Amino acid sequence: MRIAHRMFLALLPAVLGLFTVSGLAYWGRFERQVPGSLLLVAAIATVASLVIAWRNTRHVAQRIERLAEDDHAAGESEAPGVRKTGASSDELEALERVVGQVSAAEQETRERERAAAARVGEYAELLAEVSAAASAQLTQLRLPLHILLENHFGALNENQEEMLAAAQTGADQLEVELRRLREIAEIDQGALEIRRDLVHPGDLVLSLMPTLRSLGERTEVRVRADIEPGLPRLLGDWTRLQEALSLLLSDRVRYAPSGEEVAIGVTAEPGVVRVAVDRGAAHAATADLLLARRLIGAHGGEIEEGSTRTVVTLPARHVPSGFRASGKTPSDNKTDEG
Repeated sequence: MRIAHRMFLALLPAVLGLFTVSGLAYWGRFERQVPGSLLLVAAIATVASLVIAWRNTRHVAQRIERLAEDDHAAGESEAPGVRKTGASSDELEALERVVGQVSAAEQETRERERAAAARVGEYAELLAEVSAAASAQLTQLRLPLHILLENHFGALNENQEEMLAAAQTGADQLEVELRRLREIAEIDQGALEIRRDLVHPGDLVLSLMPTLRSLGERTEVRVRADIEPGLPRLLGDWTRLQEALSLLLSDRVRYAPSGEEVAIGVTAEPGVVRVAVDRGAAHAATADLLLARRLIGAHGGEIEEGSTRTVVTLPARHVPSGFRASGKTPSDNKTDEG
């Protein structure tokens, strides 16, 4: 029973006693006789009031004492061997002190969360600025490399050409990494624009299969896709979702043991579509994987990673009748056995 109910219940005999006293005041006058039933009601109300008040008072007192003892035990565990000076014997003061400490701790936690959020925003802004500046400087480096490789102003031997080609390849890869870092920063800042088109998840995975198979052939890894028929549509950005799945699946295929088969399954459950990768191997956290997680999260999805299985869950959208997706016209019910 709640404390408020106990307190209100304790008031009922008092209300009945008030009416009883009023009756006694009326019938207790000269030449009037108090009815026996009224005296009986008065006696019952008095005893009931005493019993209920005693039980409720004892219950509340015991609860307060237990709370105060818990606070005292917590204080001793935090500072063993140290005795509090000027400690009050009033349990309510102890509880008030605890409530004050909890409020102060909650306020401090909120301030730390605000400071952490502001710091993350500063880091994202700094990352975006540094990536943009580095990309601009990298463009100035790539241009002369391209000119030297395409237009020979003098005789270059094989080693020189190989070094220039390696420098150009490294510059191109660095440009890709910087672009992905910029996208991560934009997502964290909420500045990345996400389209909302109807996307068929089966077609999304099938569009990646040639790249994944070509990647697997380098290490003799077989890639197979099983796509459940009748999949619901996703409401999202085709390009962004394709990029996220490409980064994630390519990582699993690239680091799979030689000779292994990587199975990609696309299934539907109530309200969601799951893209599961069985076998394969996950690499350490890189800009590619961080960007994939950010893009999946921007579409309301999540990634569950295990030792031998990775599952991407994306929310399926209800398509109103007569709605037509812009740009994409995916086909239905496909199964790819590679």
